[in-house]
Amino acid sequence: MATATLSKRSSKQSEAEEASALKFISSIDSTWKGHEKFALWLTQKMQPKTIVDLGFDRALSTLAFGYKNQGHVFGIDWFYEEGSYAEKSFALDSAFSNISYAIRLNYVKNIHLIIGPHSDVLKKWTRKIDVLHIDWAHTYRAVKYQYDSWQKHLKDEAVILIHDVVSHPNEVGRFFTELPFPKFLFPNDHGLGVVSSNVALIQEIEREFKKI
Repeated sequence: MATATLSKRSSKQSEAEEASALKFISSIDSTWKGHEKFALWLTQKMQPKTIVDLGFDRALSTLAFGYKNQGHVFGIDWFYEEGSYAEKSFALDSAFSNISYAIRLNYVKNIHLIIGPHSDVLKKWTRKIDVLHIDWAHTYRAVKYQYDSWQKHLKDEAVILIHDVVSHPNEVGRFFTELPFPKFLFPNDHGLGVVSSNVALIQEIEREFKKI
C-alpha cells in the first residue's frame, strides 16, 4: 500500500512538473506560438539525434524541440543582419534568459546556441540532421538559400519545417509549394510547413493534426 501511494504521488508530481514546463514554454512571446504541441509530438515520434533550429529568436521553438531531452537541439541565429539593433539585442537576451531558466528547472539539458553568420556556421558543420526548422528570413531567395545550403547535411528521411508559409505567401509560401516532396501545412500562427520524403510520417501527421 505504501509503495502504491508513493507511486501515485510520484506520478502526480511528474505530471505537475510537466504541466509547469509546458506552461513556461508556451508563455514565451513569439510568432511561433501555437506549434509547440506539434514540436513535442514530432520529437517523441522521430526520436531525432540532431535538430537544427535556424532563427531561434526568443527560443520558443528551440525549447519546444528540446523539451524531453531527445537528442541535441542546435539553435542557430545571427542577430545583426537586419532590423533594429535594440530589438535584436532584446531577442537575444530573452533567448538566453529563457533557456537558462529552463535549464535551472531541469526542463532541458540538450540545447546548444550558436550565434554567427549563416555561412560561417555552415563551414564548420559536420553533423547529419534529422529535423531542420527554417525561420531565419522571409524572402523566397533567403529561404531557398537556407534550404539548399543545409540540404547536404540532411538524413534521407529528414523532416524540414518552414515557418511563415501563410504570412508570407508569395515568398516563403511559394518556396514551400514548389518543394517536390510530400508535405503538410499547419495554417495557424503564420503557417508552419512540414516536408519530408517519409510518406508514412506525413500521412500520420495529417491524421493526427488535420483538425488544427
